[in-house]
Amino acid sequence: MTLLENTVLRRSRTMDVVTNAIFFNISWFVIVVTQSALIGPAQAVLHLLLHFWLIGRGVAELRLIAVVLVLGIGVDQLMFASGVLSAPGVSLAPVWLSCLWPVFATTLCHAFRGFHDRTVLAVLLGAFGGAGSYVAGARLSEVDIASPVIGTLVLALVWGVLFPLLLKLAAHWVPEHEA
Repeated sequence: MTLLENTVLRRSRTMDVVTNAIFFNISWFVIVVTQSALIGPAQAVLHLLLHFWLIGRGVAELRLIAVVLVLGIGVDQLMFASGVLSAPGVSLAPVWLSCLWPVFATTLCHAFRGFHDRTVLAVLLGAFGGAGSYVAGARLSEVDIASPVIGTLVLALVWGVLFPLLLKLAAHWVPEHEA
């Protein structure tokens, strides 16, 4: 590969990371702020369509997103069932909350790709970023964290374990050369 080809490839991957990060944050905000069982799924579908049209990695990444969605719904349901998370008038996690999982899953092969082989950093980012995302989401929505300290620590522990595992799964299922 020539120096020019290498530079273009690096710029392309950098733009993919930036594009993915921007799309993720826009979708996260729309889904959380609207808390809508209609807008949440529509935004998630729009996100996935744009993602796969512009930077997606085909069937392997789609399979990863499906697995993360199922796993994530289970995690959120456990958080609601255990009382770590709650929302007025519901005993299960709301539909819009589940819509965040496929949107998040698109970051595993793009915005967070650089953490695949940096386990300690992935644990820290998962613990602080994952729990922080739930805290921010709770402030912007009707979802409550049962105890500001204990609930946040539980979320940090879950995400500190889950995030690096999901990154390893992404690296295994969607190799870098398929970019």
